[in-house]
Amino acid sequence: MRILLANDDGIDAPGIRALADALKEDYEVYVSAPSTQKSAMSHSVTYFFHTVTGHPVEIEGVKGAWAIDGTPADSVYLGMKGLMDEMPDLVITGINQGRNLSVDCVYSGTVGAAEEALLYGVPAIAASLTSYTSHDFSAACAHIKRLIPLYMSDPNRTKYLLNVNVPALSLEEIKGIKFVDYEKHWEYHHGLKKEIQEDGSFVFKTKEDFPQDHIFGSGGDGTAVHEGYVSISPIGLDQIQYDYLETLEEHYKK
Repeated sequence: MRILLANDDGIDAPGIRALADALKEDYEVYVSAPSTQKSAMSHSVTYFFHTVTGHPVEIEGVKGAWAIDGTPADSVYLGMKGLMDEMPDLVITGINQGRNLSVDCVYSGTVGAAEEALLYGVPAIAASLTSYTSHDFSAACAHIKRLIPLYMSDPNRTKYLLNVNVPALSLEEIKGIKFVDYEKHWEYHHGLKKEIQEDGSFVFKTKEDFPQDHIFGSGGDGTAVHEGYVSISPIGLDQIQYDYLETLEEHYKK
């Protein structure tokens, strides 16, 4: 089975290297990832409107690896359509350094890159280690390896991607897996500071603050990880809120 790995942390990030090392003995592994850090790029692409460059990279044990001077979604598209001789059977994005829970997924380049694969009918897994300081990806790699055959055996696998968040615990400490939706109590608090320059231009500086009591408690993905479980959420491409279709139709008839 051919697996293409991508990420938003950059091709030299330890998470993607750990995953490549964990999968290379059992699968035909390829890597196409941004040449530099590209977090929070969501599903942004540049291949629509200008030339994207890249270059080969040596990663021991993989069939091919390329650094792309573009976004995470660029890397998946170019890897699938321009660099691999055949389309991959599966795309895995990550392992991301830091969480992609709840509305983080709106910003996430990890999730956006996985969605790019899904657009072309390729199953995808977005994987994150929910820590910005731990570099122990062993538990995350182990869970991904277990998930691959289960996910690939689902005949409906091209209809959704798996968003996987692994707590920064040892494999023995992780309590299990929970299939959950987004956390409902999730608020972003940005401290915004504006500095006026001598020429009249503005410089904005932001800082995120995530109060713990706003994050957990509704039984979603954030709660699962907080309690020591791996959270897995199915994400599709259909953004329509079907519950509101009839309501809106009635509203605009007035």
